Amino acid sequence: MPSRQKMLRTVADLPAAMSALPKPARNAGDTRARILAAARVRFAQDAYENVGTRDIAADAGVDAALVNRYFGGKEKLFDEAIVDAFAIKDHFDGMDMSTFGEVIATLVIEGSQERREARFDALGILLRASGSPATQERVSARFHADFVLPLSRLLRGRDAELRAALIASYLIGLATMKHALGSPLLGDATRRKTVATIGAAIQACVDG
Repeated sequence: MPSRQKMLRTVADLPAAMSALPKPARNAGDTRARILAAARVRFAQDAYENVGTRDIAADAGVDAALVNRYFGGKEKLFDEAIVDAFAIKDHFDGMDMSTFGEVIATLVIEGSQERREARFDALGILLRASGSPATQERVSARFHADFVLPLSRLLRGRDAELRAALIASYLIGLATMKHALGSPLLGDATRRKTVATIGAAIQACVDG
C-alpha cells in the first residue's frame, strides 16, 4: 500500500500531469472562423503586402499551417475576408427612401453601435486594400457588387447605378474625413450642418 507521503506527492503532481496531457482538438469550424476574424482585423489595419499569414495565425492562436489548410493561402483568405464586408442589403431593405440622405449621413457621422464595438473595420479594409496593386481590383469589384449595385436597385429613374456610385462617393469621403482622418471640422459643433448639407446632396442623388 502506498505511503501517505507518496500519495500526497502524487496529488501534488496532478496539475502538472494534467497540463501535459494532449489538449482536445479545436473544432475545425471554430478554427476557420478564428482565422477569418483575425484576417479581417489585420487587413483593416495594414496594407495587404504588410500582412503575413503567420501574423494572422498568431492573432487567431493557431498554427500558421492551418491558414493554408483552410484557405489555400493569403490571397484566397483575403477574398473570403471581404465577403459581406460592404454588404448593405439587410441594412437598407425597407428603408424610407424619402429620408435616406439624412438617415445615412447621420449614421456615418455618428457611427453605428456595431461599428463602435467591433474590431473589424470595413472602411479600413476599403482604404488600405484599394491602394494596393494586389487587391485594388478585387476590392473594387466586391464593393461594386455588394454596395453600389444593391443600392442602385432601390433607386427609381434613370442612371440609377451612376447615382448609387455618387452616393457611395459621398459616404466614403465623409467616413474617411470623420473616422479615418478625424477632421475637427466634422465634430459635434458642426454635426447638424454637416448632416443637413451632405444629407441634401445624397438625397438629390436618390431622387434623381
